[in-house]
Amino acid sequence: MLKLFFTLTSILLTFVASAQYNAACNGARYQGTADFANVDTTFAVLFGSGIPNGSTTVQNLYMDIYEPAGDLATERPLIVLAFGGSFIGGTRQDMSSYCQYYARRGYVVATIDYRLYKGALIPLPSSNTMTDVVIKAVGDMKAAIRFFREDIATSNTYKIDPNFIFAGGISAGAIAASHTAYVDSTDNIEAYVRTIIANNGGHVGNSSTNTQYSSEVTGVINFSGALRDATYIDANDPPLFSVHDDDDQTVPYSAGWAKVFGFNIIEMEGSEAMNDTALVKNVQTELITIPASTGHVSYFNATWQDSVLTSSTRFLHDLMCPAITSTELVEGAETITAVAFPNPSFGDMTIQLSDVPSEYDVAVFDATGRLAHQVTNLSDQEINLSRQQFATGMYFVSIQFHDSKVRPIQEKIIFR
Repeated sequence: MLKLFFTLTSILLTFVASAQYNAACNGARYQGTADFANVDTTFAVLFGSGIPNGSTTVQNLYMDIYEPAGDLATERPLIVLAFGGSFIGGTRQDMSSYCQYYARRGYVVATIDYRLYKGALIPLPSSNTMTDVVIKAVGDMKAAIRFFREDIATSNTYKIDPNFIFAGGISAGAIAASHTAYVDSTDNIEAYVRTIIANNGGHVGNSSTNTQYSSEVTGVINFSGALRDATYIDANDPPLFSVHDDDDQTVPYSAGWAKVFGFNIIEMEGSEAMNDTALVKNVQTELITIPASTGHVSYFNATWQDSVLTSSTRFLHDLMCPAITSTELVEGAETITAVAFPNPSFGDMTIQLSDVPSEYDVAVFDATGRLAHQVTNLSDQEINLSRQQFATGMYFVSIQFHDSKVRPIQEKIIFR
């Protein structure tokens, strides 16, 4: 087995820190092993428009949407991904293989257009110009997120769980995703940057008119990105997953200059600084550092790619499925199903198991992660929950079998 050398900083998510739970969690989905052999793709979905810096022509913005083929789940997490290219090059199609990877693991994934710099490259654009370009890209990503939130509120064509919408990207795309998640009007932003933001529609952007919908995200996948200032990350901001080369010569690992063609363009704070700030602010964070590497996104190769992508899915999995730890499940583990009825219930509720291969323990958590009920060493095929023990609301049932070869079960239940 390949020995991986990386530094890993992580705050593990607990029930107390999580008030949301994805209904399709089953102990396997959303993690490193592909659950779906095929992916359905919808190409060139229009979600916004805008004029790029250095151009006078309106650019229509499109996305390609990837979904796990044959998926029966009706509430799936969404990942919105943006390509890299120093904000001067790249296309949404560059992210196709990553969209395929995540979609095969149960996610809906969108790779999006965003406006690039269209002006002259000689001389290279100024820091102020590139700040404007980044802010336009952030507005475009927010428009893409609002596209899905509007769809969720209407037809929900793509069957998205509104509680789990993630922003991510590579290099410039990760910079856009990080600013999408962490910059808001309460941050200490320089006056001239505030002016640029205002000239681009404010913090909601001006790439679409559906600004009544939120562009907030649940987490960030940051592949070699950065923030203009890591202190934009505040307490209660979304969790952050990062990967970065420790001597990156294009986007700084810590604090330094982001470069185009080797020339300094804009000062930024990269994944290490973002991770350190998140730790101080008690924001869940994980950083994988590629050691002794001057490369930029060097890890998407045969040596590192599988471990990096698997780590990202496990990070997201633990956000959505807090009752299931990210420890390895035994290969070929037996899957037992459970049905709760009536659900929702005004009275008592019964949970029926398809089989009982070993004794098991039951824990019921409320929506804030507080343990509401617990029973151990059960062996019956039916579990009875008395209505008198539960206040009105939503709960999450975790069933852990004593036989480690049996996957744990998670069920969402509601008492009226």
